[in-house]
Amino acid sequence: MKPMKFIVATILAITLFIPTSSQAAGFPDVSTSHWAYSSIEKLSNAKIINGYSNGMFGPNNQVSRAQAAKILANALKLPLDSTFKTSYQDVPSTHWAYKEIRALTEKGVFSNTTTFNPDAPLSRAQMAKLLVVAYQIKIDDHHQVTFRDVLQDNWKPFIITLAEVKISEGVSWNYFSPYAKVTRAQLSVFIDRAIIWDQKRDSGVIKYDSTNKVYVDSTLSINDTAIQTVHLVNLERAKAGLPALVADAPLSKIATVKAEDMVKNNYFDHISPTYGKPWDMAKQFGYSYSSFGENIAYGQKTPQEVVTAWMNSPGHKANILNKDYTNIGAGIKKDANGRIYWVHMFSKK
Repeated sequence: MKPMKFIVATILAITLFIPTSSQAAGFPDVSTSHWAYSSIEKLSNAKIINGYSNGMFGPNNQVSRAQAAKILANALKLPLDSTFKTSYQDVPSTHWAYKEIRALTEKGVFSNTTTFNPDAPLSRAQMAKLLVVAYQIKIDDHHQVTFRDVLQDNWKPFIITLAEVKISEGVSWNYFSPYAKVTRAQLSVFIDRAIIWDQKRDSGVIKYDSTNKVYVDSTLSINDTAIQTVHLVNLERAKAGLPALVADAPLSKIATVKAEDMVKNNYFDHISPTYGKPWDMAKQFGYSYSSFGENIAYGQKTPQEVVTAWMNSPGHKANILNKDYTNIGAGIKKDANGRIYWVHMFSKK
């Protein structure tokens, strides 16, 4: 039986923790269903992070700067014996985390100033800088990620970079909450992801594309497939004498969510039971535009096949060759049977 293939186009122009009896690594307060269970178990077994003397882990407890230093130094396996002297007046050599703080300061992770504030809670913005510097992640200006509450300040490059490499994420789609305090569960997950990312980089799975100023994970082939469709659309526009559309990362994220939503909820339509119409969905995610359109399809096996199908359909072709559109977002998702749901979103910015 031949696989079914469908395409639909639309266009709009407008102005404008559950407890269980199981527990992690002997911690009664971390069940196997806890969202951070895997990371907590992994880091605990590796003696990177410990529980309290009462046997509890305290997943929701805030992490102090000194605690974060000790955990991070353990994760990096830093040598703690050194003749390096810090300038901190509030971290004496008798402090329980003195050696770890010293090691990280010598490495350049912390600034060697007169005040360290060891007991102050670690913020999400500080966490981002710690991990970017500690794991020597290149700070680029590609900015595939945006957060509405991350201002143009000294924290922004670290927050955006860490999110781009998918070690961190926002508290929601558009918000990072940079000054919220990091919990022990959250830090466990961030450290775990950073270790995995670092291992993938060391093995060559993740490489830095210096031309586009972005890290590329070779295991994320599905993203590459979506990107190919954008290239093919721009080839069609070039044939028609139209300017290329800008590959819009925030819009691609929304398109990916739409594809995932269709697979998850088993439907194929422009109107999502979760998000509503595509332009309303864009607004929900804080995406601004003056005109908007969407092409969807499923069943096509390759980027060329789906773009050809769209170009053979008047409605889809009209979106692809719309002279007013300036940006494009592409997202795809495979269902359980391996069929691909394709989504293109177009906008005028």
